[in-house]
Amino acid sequence: MIETVLVALYFLFTFLMLPYGYNCFVMVLYSRRYKGPNPNIVRNHNMVTIQLPVYNEKHVVGRLIDSICNLDWPRDKLEVLILDDSTDETKDIVDQEVIARRAQGINISVIRRLERIGYRAGALKNALEYTHGKYLAVIDADFVPPRDFIERTVAAIETDPKIAIVQARWDHLNRDYSKFTEAFSLGIDAYHIVEQSARSAIGIVNFNGSAGLLRTEAIRDVGGWSWDILSEDIDISYRVQNKGWKTLFLRDLTVMGEIPPNMAAFRTQQGRWARGSVQCAKKFLGAVWRSPRTLLQKVEASIHLTYYMVILWMFIALLVTVPLLAMNKFPYVTVPWYIGLFGICTLSSFTLYYATLRWQKQSLFKKLPYIGLLALVGYGISAKVSVEMFKGLMKNGGQYERVPKFNVVKKSDKVDGNYATLKELPWLEMFMLVYTSVGIMFAFVNASWGIMAYLLVYWAGYFAVAFSIAPLGASSSS
Repeated sequence: MIETVLVALYFLFTFLMLPYGYNCFVMVLYSRRYKGPNPNIVRNHNMVTIQLPVYNEKHVVGRLIDSICNLDWPRDKLEVLILDDSTDETKDIVDQEVIARRAQGINISVIRRLERIGYRAGALKNALEYTHGKYLAVIDADFVPPRDFIERTVAAIETDPKIAIVQARWDHLNRDYSKFTEAFSLGIDAYHIVEQSARSAIGIVNFNGSAGLLRTEAIRDVGGWSWDILSEDIDISYRVQNKGWKTLFLRDLTVMGEIPPNMAAFRTQQGRWARGSVQCAKKFLGAVWRSPRTLLQKVEASIHLTYYMVILWMFIALLVTVPLLAMNKFPYVTVPWYIGLFGICTLSSFTLYYATLRWQKQSLFKKLPYIGLLALVGYGISAKVSVEMFKGLMKNGGQYERVPKFNVVKKSDKVDGNYATLKELPWLEMFMLVYTSVGIMFAFVNASWGIMAYLLVYWAGYFAVAFSIAPLGASSSS
């Protein structure tokens, strides 16, 4: 009975991965059909509000404010709101910057709350009451928009009065900082260059939380920001689209941002994104399928909302593999159609990164090691992401675990170890190292060399994550 259940679980969760792998072909195809807008030159400059959500960002807040105050837009039509929930010296830096910028004639203010209710989404919702712009831009603390950011996004949003959100493409200030940032950047590039372009062509673009311009009327039309889930950016995207508003992606407008420079920060970021996305899936999947969207839009929206589920299914498949090996009952399948199904799935995933590199005119040969490292890290964070997803499935909301920004751009820049936010040592990954080691031992005893290789990849991933984090030590999370 136990064997039957474990085998059934193994096949169920491995087959559930296939549609997501094959969907990479769809993303590559539709990304080639992407067409950006043909905006006119902005002549009537409307009021634009820029909101800067800040929480203990002492290393980057000065850089952020400087870039915002140098944007090309009439000063009498620009309102800058710093949403400062900080509890450290960031407050002093912000106050000094505001005094200096006001002396330069810039309309800049600080909004502070007595309690950090709703975390980032709560700050955005609260700031809506103080927003006077027809459009509002949200820029995170680790981003540096180009001088023409407002000009180009406003021109794009004014091509259609029903456009609620214009999302710019993310680029990276510290791509070359380390082998990990090189790998992390590939994942973000694939998402923006291929996936967001494809979804724009299909008609279901989402706001990414930063480097976007939103129509204030549309945000108020859906009741403002919501903090019942951790991904307020996906939440607002689906709520405005469910009310008939449109969204747009600008692939040719890039906004530089800082990639998490170490494994601890990246692991925290991915865990929060995974938890928030599955909460959004619970909230919106029914509405998506009841909406007048096309079948393709419904399918792609469903895949988008549940994308992190692939990691959970991979993780469950791994968990059942070890006891099956211990019983020497692992279901080996060697028929060509089965091997072909998963071979094509792997090829499809590879084409996503190939298309990304080709569009950027980068060498596949040079980037291949980083694609491998990115895959290895994906396996290594699977335990953390799966636990966060399970929490998201059980309950909405939760603590917003911030990702620290260090202003590390050059290889010589150092991460402030005292500023790192790590709740605990990576016990999950350490446990999974032991767990996969047991599986490897049984695979060796059973002469199951293919499964042994599969487990070794997971083992290497957990090792890479655990021992990249452990030297940081444990400190309290802000």
